[in-house]
Amino acid sequence: MNKILQDINRAKHIEIEVEEGSLALGSALYSYILTRHKKVSFVCKTKELNLRYSFLPWFEKIRDTNYSSADLNLKIENSCVELFKTLKSLNIKINSKIATALYGSLILETENFTNQKTNGMFFAIASELIESGADYKSCVEYLVKRVTLSELRLKALMLREMTLKESARVAEFKISEDDLKSSGASLENVKSIMQDSLGLEYVQKAVLVNEDNKIIKTIEKEI
Repeated sequence: MNKILQDINRAKHIEIEVEEGSLALGSALYSYILTRHKKVSFVCKTKELNLRYSFLPWFEKIRDTNYSSADLNLKIENSCVELFKTLKSLNIKINSKIATALYGSLILETENFTNQKTNGMFFAIASELIESGADYKSCVEYLVKRVTLSELRLKALMLREMTLKESARVAEFKISEDDLKSSGASLENVKSIMQDSLGLEYVQKAVLVNEDNKIIKTIEKEI
């Protein structure tokens, strides 16, 4: 991450390119680059972005095509913790926009502080981000509580087709392209629904298969 910040200092026009699930981290970096008085562009090639991310700073700046004028393209794959620690180590002030975006990224990476990798460090960082002005209430409202009509439709389709196998230790879901199209949902929504099934008492693994019964995704319960 230090090298990325060094590259930013040398560049004139920085383009941040992210996958939809990394929008919060991209927003944090975008906010930081603006404090360096650099020209910056925000790119995500997902055609219809989930509105759960619309609370993020600079969401309205996101475009789905690259900029030919950019002399530095950053494809973000780092974690919010790494960016937070780098900014702190360089004594860079974390303003409210950076704090909000990092808090949102923290929620996504830890599944709202519930997954196995969550420890005291994450809660300490969350506390510092709130002190720096993070709009944590919006982060929770949009990223945890809100659902779209398309997500609910997809959930109904997937639960209807769900079967329990191997003495109820495996929840198997079947999905087709038609299911995604008819619901208007995305594969990102599929993962969330599969994750919910791990809350069943005996289920240890959720499996997604296509129309040919070929496994295309597997999620296992953390122990």
